[in-house]
Amino acid sequence: MADGSSLRRLIRRVKDIVAHARARLSGKRAHLTLGALGEDLAVNALKEKGYRIITRNHKIHGHEIDVIAKDGETLVFVEVKTRSNRDYGKPLEAIGHTRVKRLRKAAELYLAKGKMKGVSVRFDAVSVEMIGGKPVVEVVRNAF
Repeated sequence: MADGSSLRRLIRRVKDIVAHARARLSGKRAHLTLGALGEDLAVNALKEKGYRIITRNHKIHGHEIDVIAKDGETLVFVEVKTRSNRDYGKPLEAIGHTRVKRLRKAAELYLAKGKMKGVSVRFDAVSVEMIGGKPVVEVVRNAF
């Protein structure tokens, strides 16, 4: 169980992330703000698990990868899904076959562009749900 100071640091970090997302996206539509907040929270969770973030929102030939990171020697392509409620199901349920196919293609293009061969690759997903105004973040290794 976390002690009081750890909990205060976590709350302060979440507040900082929320403030950063709001400042970065002021004037944009609410779902875009929620998505940016979700990505900020996801990156924070990945870092806490020891991932080293390489890039975010990487676009390549019409495809986008939310987060590219290293977990040890493994290159990890991460899809982030954020939901403010479960009206449309759980966040990870929104990652359909087409999205997985596009993510795999984007990863293929990224590896080819960087001339990376023999690299260990993994596809993870991060679910971010706002439950009672508080974020619940789950990192799923080998999601697809």
